[in-house]
Amino acid sequence: MDDIEHELTQLYLGLNNLSPLSRKSWEQAIPFFKKISLQEGNLLIQAEDTVEHMYFMTQGIARYYYLTLEGKEFNKSFSIPGNVVSSISSLVLKVPSPFYLQCLNECSFLSIEFKDFDFLTNDNMQFAQLGLRMLEKLAIKKEQRESDFLLLDATQRYEQFLEEYQNISDKIANYHIASYLGISEVTLSRIRRSLNLT
Repeated sequence: MDDIEHELTQLYLGLNNLSPLSRKSWEQAIPFFKKISLQEGNLLIQAEDTVEHMYFMTQGIARYYYLTLEGKEFNKSFSIPGNVVSSISSLVLKVPSPFYLQCLNECSFLSIEFKDFDFLTNDNMQFAQLGLRMLEKLAIKKEQRESDFLLLDATQRYEQFLEEYQNISDKIANYHIASYLGISEVTLSRIRRSLNLT
């Protein structure tokens, strides 16, 4: 089994776990997927580009970030294998992406054009249900992120980060984590000391 076949099988198992997807339905989708491999530091999505693909991550760690006019970066989120990455506003509204997506190490993705995924959701009820489950998962994550910023202090947000990203937290630079938490790297170091993590 070559790389893409293995990754397609892993993707099928993950999607089927999210929402039931028969082998027949999956075989309908396979021809639409292409593999993309990127090196550390490469950008999958650039701000101001109109995004036309959905990317299912199969390897690596990536970050979504915003860039201000003054050149300051703000991390929006991190992505790990099993996540789908894209810009929903760009896909649906045909407008430029407001953020970048950068690989923090070597990454692989299975990409599918949004128009093809849209075709599948309109043609196949199982893909329609899958699309709904994916949107629900995204909405829940966004709601949790908003409530964390409004209701938790910096230490609690860091503890929440460690829980959510427990398998990769030690692979992400502290300055990226601090940006994601909305605090300075100095504050993060102080929190880590208080938690006996340094």
